[in-house]
Amino acid sequence: MNDGKKQENPIRHPIRFKIFLVSLAPTLALFAAALLNNQYLNDLGDSAEKILSQNYKSIRAAQEGRKTIEGIRNLLFEQLSGKRIDRVVSQEMLTKLAASLTICRDNITEIGEKELINHLLERFACYRLLSNSLNEAGDETWGNDRYTDFLARSSEMISLIDDLVVLNESAMERAEQQTRMLAQQAQRNAIALFGVIITAILALSYFLSYRIARPVMTLARHLSATQEGSGVYPTVYAETDDEIGFLTNAFNHLFSRLQEYDRHRDDILSAEKEKVRQAEEAKGRFIADISHQLKTPMTSLGMSIGMLHSRGNRLDSDKKKKLVATAHDDCNRLAALINELVDLSRLEAMSKPRIKETLDIAEVVLECLAPLTKQAENTGVSIHIDIPADLPRVTIDSFRFPWVLTNLVGNALRYTNHGGSISLKIEKQGSRFYFHCTDTGSGINPEYLPHIFDRFTQFSERGKSGTIGLGLAIVKDIIEQHGGDIQVQSKPGEGASFTFWIPAAQGDRV
Repeated sequence: MNDGKKQENPIRHPIRFKIFLVSLAPTLALFAAALLNNQYLNDLGDSAEKILSQNYKSIRAAQEGRKTIEGIRNLLFEQLSGKRIDRVVSQEMLTKLAASLTICRDNITEIGEKELINHLLERFACYRLLSNSLNEAGDETWGNDRYTDFLARSSEMISLIDDLVVLNESAMERAEQQTRMLAQQAQRNAIALFGVIITAILALSYFLSYRIARPVMTLARHLSATQEGSGVYPTVYAETDDEIGFLTNAFNHLFSRLQEYDRHRDDILSAEKEKVRQAEEAKGRFIADISHQLKTPMTSLGMSIGMLHSRGNRLDSDKKKKLVATAHDDCNRLAALINELVDLSRLEAMSKPRIKETLDIAEVVLECLAPLTKQAENTGVSIHIDIPADLPRVTIDSFRFPWVLTNLVGNALRYTNHGGSISLKIEKQGSRFYFHCTDTGSGINPEYLPHIFDRFTQFSERGKSGTIGLGLAIVKDIIEQHGGDIQVQSKPGEGASFTFWIPAAQGDRV
């Protein structure tokens, strides 16, 4: 813009931005769902792994403890069968058993596991005391009830360890089953979530396509129903403020311009029809006038010739001269009227364009005005022609354009009295050639000036001079065919000045 300000964008929400939003929302939803599902599965896996690892650790420790107790018990049976007691329980075995029980105590994960481990630790304390007492007694304790108690404690501890293993194995089975159920639930949730997202994507895509297609179809229906030149054009409501709304507003602007054009065209056609009607009426009046004007001089001419023919021998010389002069004037009036009829045929043929030629305007002027110059000398009127020597050549219709000059100068000569003068000046200004034809004649009444170039228009001056008003109309038509225009200025008793111009460069040159 010339004022330096940035032109406001009429498109507030472009279609590409809407499509981006529609694709962005589901994409973000899918990404969030994938992250959530992944996080959920990771947490579930970590939880299950943690539980299973702790249960497995407890089971393994318990089994190691059971294995140690069975080893001690088997060793005791071997010693009893040999009736020789070296050492019942080694401290290494007891330490290994204590380590296994400590691991079980540090990995309590299930309900009831703590109570089992506490009972197991209590039994282990008694088990350790019995083992120490057996080690101290040696062979003296053979058959003592201490061995029986020690074996009973071993069986209790094995039973407790078995219960602990069963408890952790059951927990592992439940954890596995729960993990499987949770995984299935997560899978179902993921499928449902992705189904909702896909449905939302399809719904948004359909909604967007509908929002885009509906105004386009509405505009297309209005365009297909619009008939050019009908004068009635629709106003389409812009439903959106995107490219389609901008296009709709552009079509509304076009429709309004077409409507204005049709109104202007109708006005021009009406004006042209009115001009045609007026021209037909003027033409009718012209035919009536010319019939009357032809009848008057012909009647007068017939009477003069008839008197000379029938009574010429009996008339004196003055009477004969007067009749001959009257007949001569009537012949001149008839010749002028016939020339006007010739002009009428020329006017009817003006609509057909002709090829233009590039000529020296000075030669054209001197050639076409030569007869009028001699006529002016006979009537005592001087004609001055002013053409610059360096005037460039001009492109004109060599058949019609001379008529303009001869008609303007001829009219000036007709209305200029003896001793008057006529000047024709040609000059070039910019891209135009200007022609000025000025006379010192009787001038034109101001009330006739607006209609001086109308066809078939009769003025009192024209009637008196024997003309019927076609010459200047032909002049104007020829000048307009050359792309120019003509104007006139005049005051009664001060002569008239006609000025017309034609462009310097025109097409159709040869």
